[in-house]
Amino acid sequence: MKSIEDSFPNTPKKPLISVALCTYNAGEYLEKQLLSIFAQTYKNIEIVVVDDRSNDGTYEYLIKLQEQNKQLKVFRNEFNLGFNKNFEKAISLCTGDFIAISDQDDIWIPEKLSVLSDNIGNNWLAFSNSDLIDKNDQPLGKTLLNIDFNISERTFKSIILNNYVTGHTTLFSKNFVKYFSPIPAVGYYDWWMGFIAHYHDKITYVNRCLTLYRVHHKSVIGSISSMDKKKLKKAICSDLTTQLISFKSYKNLTSKDRDLIRKIATAYQRRFSLYFVWIIISRYNSYLPDQKPRSLLARFFYALKFKVK
Repeated sequence: MKSIEDSFPNTPKKPLISVALCTYNAGEYLEKQLLSIFAQTYKNIEIVVVDDRSNDGTYEYLIKLQEQNKQLKVFRNEFNLGFNKNFEKAISLCTGDFIAISDQDDIWIPEKLSVLSDNIGNNWLAFSNSDLIDKNDQPLGKTLLNIDFNISERTFKSIILNNYVTGHTTLFSKNFVKYFSPIPAVGYYDWWMGFIAHYHDKITYVNRCLTLYRVHHKSVIGSISSMDKKKLKKAICSDLTTQLISFKSYKNLTSKDRDLIRKIATAYQRRFSLYFVWIIISRYNSYLPDQKPRSLLARFFYALKFKVK
């Protein structure tokens, strides 16, 4: 069957979009994810898969599938790289003008790449929302971000203390890669990318749920929901400390902004810091725009709870 480009030879071909997919013992969900990518209405794609030394048959399954589909390009690491560095490798192997990140256990709606590519414009990165589903594909009636989420009037400060740019929702330009590379070995690669795109004001949000995000015991949300409060608090504090240290190392920060992030990072790691409390009270809406409205007194107590214990 002829494509639209074949039927109308003078029609400009759409840019190539690379899908960067990292696998590690993907199990039963990988096939559904790949089928949803193959079913995208945006057809000029390549799927770059980097397997991080799976031992459950994932790699063997991918090799067989690659023989049947020229869009699929499968690679395997010589040794385990871990989450961030595996995605960095997958991204480096992509040849498209744009790159979309894929988890190994979600399901994409057919229009996902078309919608994101239509909306990215001159930005470096576009991201969207997701509907949550369980291990049996059943909807949980929740979305990853609030349905009224928007990024208008936000600055990079709004993502320093809390991430809302999730990798599996993103599409970014190849040109953006040189700004966020190398990806720090620790922390979250998507938080890092979101921060940098925000810092340069080259980010946009598409207010649509374009992914069915699967929640199970191995997923990030699933793992978080299974923790007790004390363990969860410790994990959140550790993650934020790691990210703040990464952010202050970004090569293109102005000296003023580097000093700001350094002061926040130092203050956050102290048992009690008047500077951190002042940030939460006086700059609450700038740094925590997705939190519920709070009075000045409530912000003070919230700052105390936010701090490392």
